[in-house]
Amino acid sequence: MKIKMQEKLSEQRETWRTILIFLIIVTLTSALFHYAIVNLYPSSIYIGGLMWCPAIAAIFTLKLKGRSISSLKWDWGNWRYVRLSYFVPALYALITYILIWLFGFGGLPNAEQVLEWANELGLVGIGTLSPTVAVIAGVILLGTIGVIRAMATTLGEEIG
Repeated sequence: MKIKMQEKLSEQRETWRTILIFLIIVTLTSALFHYAIVNLYPSSIYIGGLMWCPAIAAIFTLKLKGRSISSLKWDWGNWRYVRLSYFVPALYALITYILIWLFGFGGLPNAEQVLEWANELGLVGIGTLSPTVAVIAGVILLGTIGVIRAMATTLGEEIG
């Protein structure tokens, strides 16, 4: 019983060391891209590089720990968490905006600006479009088709 407890503690320490290694690598690599975004021309190439930092850190961490990339689980996992990963960011963005509006730190964009965005999304010409309807339609389009397009782009880059 005591040996199992020691093995479990040793395993937990090793897990925390691995997490620490990952966090150090992701912090160092992302710091380079953050510096470039803030101090150099803010090109999308730096933002793309920043988005790759967790993957790069994971690969380096695996190599430092002597594990192969194929040892990672590549399945979707529990669909509950997949759904949560989609809705939780939307929820905290909604809470943030509600607090900003309630405390007077910001407001809704003016109607002209909203209709200009609606025009960019191709929503103008569907009859008379109120700014409220344009915002709702834009959020739905960006939250569904925008995510699907981004996933397709990412998968295309992965495969190609």
